[in-house]
Amino acid sequence: MAAAGAGWDDPRCMRRLSLALALPLALASLGCAKGFAIPDGEPRAPPPSAPTVAPSASAPPSDPRVAAAIAFAEAQLGKRYCWGGTGPTCFDCSGLVQASWRWGGVRLPRTTGAQARALVEVSPSELQPGDILWWSHGHVGLYVGGGQIIDAYHSRAGVVRRPAPKAERVLRVVPAPVTVAQTP
Repeated sequence: MAAAGAGWDDPRCMRRLSLALALPLALASLGCAKGFAIPDGEPRAPPPSAPTVAPSASAPPSDPRVAAAIAFAEAQLGKRYCWGGTGPTCFDCSGLVQASWRWGGVRLPRTTGAQARALVEVSPSELQPGDILWWSHGHVGLYVGGGQIIDAYHSRAGVVRRPAPKAERVLRVVPAPVTVAQTP
């Protein structure tokens, strides 16, 4: 027999349940999805008229680190979005970019702002696979070529491949050159 006041009809239980449900939603609204939240908390995509990056036929990346970063991001497609997530089961936008480049052997900062400060900005006309598209509302995505990005879009979409919206900034990871040992 259950103890009195321990059921679903107990106001204390309902208060705890409502706090447990409200906190993750509030935290998610502060992450990468904050630019896509409407007042009732439902995420939304940018308007369909949002300009996108023109697709271009791009050869596979010649740098193995770029190829590894993109391959890692592709392997995460379909995983869920979670605020502050760095994997392996869920990601937020900057956590996905950081983990992808870590797989490529490059250490990046954790947050979108720190990534923007640490990386080299290039002209959008110089966009190439492996570049990071950055928006001031706190979102980043990994450009994979062909006018596409992979990003942890928001809590309803998770990690997706989608047409690359026009970014405010294009950031390039410029790792130290790969050195090959020469044998005498």
